[in-house]
Amino acid sequence: MKVDYCVFLDAGHGGLNAKGEYVTAPSKQFKHSRGDFHKDGWFYEGVWNRVLTYRVAQKLNQRGISNIVVSHEYLDISLQYRVDMANWYYDNYKKGIYISNHSNASSSHLARGFEIYTSRGVTNSDKIADIHWRNVNDIMGDRIRYRQDQSDGDHDREASFYVLTKTKMPAILIEHLFFDNYDDASLLMDDEVVERFAEAQARTVIQYFNTL
Repeated sequence: MKVDYCVFLDAGHGGLNAKGEYVTAPSKQFKHSRGDFHKDGWFYEGVWNRVLTYRVAQKLNQRGISNIVVSHEYLDISLQYRVDMANWYYDNYKKGIYISNHSNASSSHLARGFEIYTSRGVTNSDKIADIHWRNVNDIMGDRIRYRQDQSDGDHDREASFYVLTKTKMPAILIEHLFFDNYDDASLLMDDEVVERFAEAQARTVIQYFNTL
């Protein structure tokens, strides 16, 4: 790598506390009528987000790339706290990028697919999103479905999410399939799928930092 930058990693929402209680919004979980998933058919988005985020952190550590997980081990700490932490380290430690990991849900429970969000307009976040889109396609191939918005010439979707607009560094938010869809949720529980998503992020970090 050409530069020594930092990756600020955010596992969306909350996880399981010491009592095994899921400490986040009800909308961030779904009970499937078949399969076990995290517990008795329940898929906990925040739990999965942490599995992936910690896998990414491990890969970055193995490659000597600085990273800070700004989400709590299990608490659903506020978006402002996560962003403020990243911004403080950006100002006082190292420059870098922000990656927020999620999986999605829909009102119909029928939607499927992978998508990346950036803030509105043309920014360096678009560059990261484009690199990551290519890496996920290369590594995942046709194992998953893809959701994109090419109206502005790229693949990412644009939104005014807090972590995309309040961070001082380029930031992307990734929706890894739909946890309330049985087929997508089953893919997310496959450790090889998690490994491929994590490897794609590690490669994206390296490739983007090498352009700076």
